[in-house]
Amino acid sequence: MTPPSVLDLNAYLMYAIGKAARRRLTERLVAHNLRLWHLTVMAMVADLGPQMKTLLAARLDMNSSDLVKIVNDLVRTGHVDCARDPLNRRRILVRLTPEGRAYLDLLNADIASTDDEVLAPLNASEREVLASLLRRVHHHLEPGPAGTVHEAARFTEVLPGGSDEDGRIDWTRPAEEIAGFVEARRPLHPTAFTHHAGRRVDVLTATVSRGLYSGEPGHIHHREDEGVVVVTGADHLGGGRPGLVLHRVRNEHGSEFRAEEYFTAGRTGSGAP
Repeated sequence: MTPPSVLDLNAYLMYAIGKAARRRLTERLVAHNLRLWHLTVMAMVADLGPQMKTLLAARLDMNSSDLVKIVNDLVRTGHVDCARDPLNRRRILVRLTPEGRAYLDLLNADIASTDDEVLAPLNASEREVLASLLRRVHHHLEPGPAGTVHEAARFTEVLPGGSDEDGRIDWTRPAEEIAGFVEARRPLHPTAFTHHAGRRVDVLTATVSRGLYSGEPGHIHHREDEGVVVVTGADHLGGGRPGLVLHRVRNEHGSEFRAEEYFTAGRTGSGAP
């Protein structure tokens, strides 16, 4: 029996519900001879395209040797393969096979019933609100590397009563598109924004870079010729593409900075511009 007093603790409720949900999800996956990590790796490659093993391990916060075991399992079942990057022959990319993509679609449809089991007391609209709230909490808690800005949520919507999630920048989009988005949101509330080092940053002005940049979307470059440049666009093949040059930003306390000032040590807090 759960002690009644802990039912007032949201953290405990999330722990208990998550434990029950994970057990049900694990049972579904075991029926397919899979573990949760197998599903996670396949979903990551499906969402972001071919990935190097080292990058996959970093993105999933996995031990590299554990990631290799999971990938080897998926290679044996034909769900993924490993091939040389056509643009950089020294790099080996993990790719989802056509069979793996079809299998992932079937798997997602099957395990979706886990949601129905766990959320049985809620109607459709209540489930949508709950999902939105959980995603906001997840993005708040999800750690991000110091050298990157936060990637956008895959799904964002306006909650009843209003939400500013529609202003979040999706760094997997092309630089030209993001620059237009920043400009269009200048007179609106909220302005375009992202997160860095756990803090919200409003992007007030930005332009497309002259140079080409490769790597993970959201990675920050400091260039003498261009200033602060954020990598944009999906990193499918590792090739260079234009980035977004940040010019003027605003911190969560309402102070405005030149981007070069903000993205230097000690200037991401509540200091004056």
